[in-house]
Amino acid sequence: MITATIKITITQFRPMGGVFPVSADMALIKPVPQVKLRDGCIIITGGKPVKLVFTQPDPRFVFVGAAFDASTPDTDVGADEFPTLLINRNPKKNSLTVTDANRPEDAGKSYAYVLLVQNTATGEIGVIDPPIINEPS
Repeated sequence: MITATIKITITQFRPMGGVFPVSADMALIKPVPQVKLRDGCIIITGGKPVKLVFTQPDPRFVFVGAAFDASTPDTDVGADEFPTLLINRNPKKNSLTVTDANRPEDAGKSYAYVLLVQNTATGEIGVIDPPIINEPS
């Protein structure tokens, strides 16, 4: 399985319920041929599963979850496309790992998703919401 590590840098934390999500920048730690970042969107190519490891180095915040949705009504909500989720809440090694099954039947589909982050001092929850696109191989 291909693994891509994506560093998320929170530039402005905004609690859920506000008009805007958390402002954050994303960067691939090292290039991975099957994974690209384009205009804040994660693009998956090829026909192999991909493990996306999101890291967030600021100890003021930890990942607490993720939710997936389809961008069109005829697409499932991603339970089969994103079957596993693993969270390490340790502020010094904080990460959230998602497996993108990259199934042939999901090629060309775009998914909306949110990464939930929690402010460790206040307990407030915020969302980061970049899209994922599975391009046909």
